[in-house]
Amino acid sequence: MKADLIYIEAEHDEVPGIVRELAADEITASKVTAELLKTGGLVYRHNMSVEIPLAYSHLEMEAALCVWEHLCEITVATDKPDKVWMEYRQGVGSVELRHYSIDIGIWVLKVYDLLPEWFRAIGSYDWEIIPAIVSEITPGEAFKEPKQARDAILNSDWAKGEYRLQFDWRLKYQYGLDLEGAGLSKEEFLEQWFNPEVDPEDQARVYAEKYDLEKVR
Repeated sequence: MKADLIYIEAEHDEVPGIVRELAADEITASKVTAELLKTGGLVYRHNMSVEIPLAYSHLEMEAALCVWEHLCEITVATDKPDKVWMEYRQGVGSVELRHYSIDIGIWVLKVYDLLPEWFRAIGSYDWEIIPAIVSEITPGEAFKEPKQARDAILNSDWAKGEYRLQFDWRLKYQYGLDLEGAGLSKEEFLEQWFNPEVDPEDQARVYAEKYDLEKVR
């Protein structure tokens, strides 16, 4: 990977030594240059392009490993492999799929960062959350926009079911009333109270306030 940098060098007629700086952008370079000129330095600038070794963060490495583990789990480590992913793996080979896991992992993190905390907490990061995000990928095709994938995940049957469970648990724990006792069917709940942008526990509190429920805990 290449990076465009600005090399700045300055020396002073009366002060020994040479000052050398690298700036990543024009704003920083201009600031450094102005400060050196203010001290009476003779300044030399040069635009340069340098090759930077490709590096991945700890989170990106973790995500890529989780993705690779999941893809192996649904292809070669099961009696019922995922047909689409298995065909892709056989077509490109395991090495290419492993490399592809790096790109997927980086994209997964972008989607993960958009997910609300209540959803992140409903399952295991590597066994449930990562697979849920990867399910929004068609192998070999361009990734969806992260927000598009995030919205699809939050409106999945799994997310809706977990949201309802958390809402019901909070209602029962704090107010002694469950959804069945409230006469709220699954369809009615999803239509009236499912809002993935609001934590289900907060939504349960709004429900309780609307119907003047008293806390039992």
